[in-house]
Amino acid sequence: MAAHKKSLKSLNLGWLWGVVAIDAIALVLLAFPGLLTPTTMKDVAWLRALGAAVAPVVVLLLTSLLSSDAKAVLVFWRLSETLPGHRAFSVYALKDARINMDSLRNNVGAFPENPREQNTMWYKLYKKVESEVTVAQAHRHYLLFRDLAAISLLLAPISVLLLYSFGASTASSGLALALLVAQYAATAVAARNNGIRLVTNVLALHAVKRRV
Repeated sequence: MAAHKKSLKSLNLGWLWGVVAIDAIALVLLAFPGLLTPTTMKDVAWLRALGAAVAPVVVLLLTSLLSSDAKAVLVFWRLSETLPGHRAFSVYALKDARINMDSLRNNVGAFPENPREQNTMWYKLYKKVESEVTVAQAHRHYLLFRDLAAISLLLAPISVLLLYSFGASTASSGLALALLVAQYAATAVAARNNGIRLVTNVLALHAVKRRV
């Protein structure tokens, strides 16, 4: 899942910046509802502008703190053989109604059983169809939601500590934590689904046509 990674991640940066900026503004307003009064709307506008300026730096920092392997662990909730490519042929190909297993075997050869070998073979097949729209789209969405999941989880304790240190109530800080954990869970599931879709989209393409 590394091909076109730089270009796909660059396409996602705007979305990541936007989510971080919205999260920051929402959490501050949640902890300090007084900012919503008419007399403080100028402060809110200033806060929005500050968030837009700071968000790119925060995103770059947070997405660089964890390796791709660590992010995969956060998404797939497995400590080893983490990626869906490790179960490409033994699990996910069998579950996808689009994939004729006999045709796939005829086009790509015998399926490996070892998880690591499955991922290696799947990646070779991926490289042959990485520019296909369905593959590139699933890959981009996987990277987007994977990074959002990692950012959400990293922001959760940081945000709570910052809000509490600036005088937010325990209840508000706890609610902020709950919201970010919920955001992490939702984006992790979305990333997982798109990761699996990436794997099966590659195999579906190879099942209908032999590719040199």
